Amino acid sequence: MRTKTMLLSALLGTIGSVAAMAQSNVYSLNAVGYINLTVYPGFNIVSCPLIATPDNTLNTLLPPAGKAFKNWQVWTYNPLLSSPYVEDQGTAAAWLNGGTETINPGQAVWLYNPGVATSNVTFVGTVPSGPVTTTFYSNSFNLVSTAIPASGDIITNTLMLWQRGVKNDQVWTYIPTNSNPYTEFQATGKNLISSWPLGDPILPNVGGGFWYLNSQSTNNSWVQSYSVTN
Repeated sequence: MRTKTMLLSALLGTIGSVAAMAQSNVYSLNAVGYINLTVYPGFNIVSCPLIATPDNTLNTLLPPAGKAFKNWQVWTYNPLLSSPYVEDQGTAAAWLNGGTETINPGQAVWLYNPGVATSNVTFVGTVPSGPVTTTFYSNSFNLVSTAIPASGDIITNTLMLWQRGVKNDQVWTYIPTNSNPYTEFQATGKNLISSWPLGDPILPNVGGGFWYLNSQSTNNSWVQSYSVTN
């Protein structure tokens, strides 16, 4: 299994103590921390696997004061809506549509950086603990991410544990720096690593996300559980 990485993109810092677990590049952290994301020019898929205060709206996670996100765009995706995309755009001092859209744990969004250089975004919040459920809606693409701060193999990583995939389900990862940014993984059987011909789908960075096609006629649930006492 590829090395798992907890609470990092480039760096996850913490407020409080840090205790190393018995595995390379894996850390057990206290409940409060931050994630630094590198946002490339153009479109990026991002997520916030932390519980922010007072909420996980754009106004909290990406405060628009001081022209910080002028002309940036956020696109949320809900497959249950007839028009699944909802867009918000930053102005000099606010989000044009109010900034009330959310980036909750388990949810991913498109974030558009209009600049010509990379930018850094920092999310601060509490690490989710206990069972956290992400719903993959039936017969639909879902824009999702791990609900806890983790990266690596989606199926074999014990922090991910996606074990309910079936034949014809698909995972599409997106890396904006690649000339062909999408990589497709498709299941040919039920929930075994051997059922994914291209191998275990990989979430490369904490704070990233991916598309998941649930080919089943019923909703599917991704249940993850992490305790900071582990």
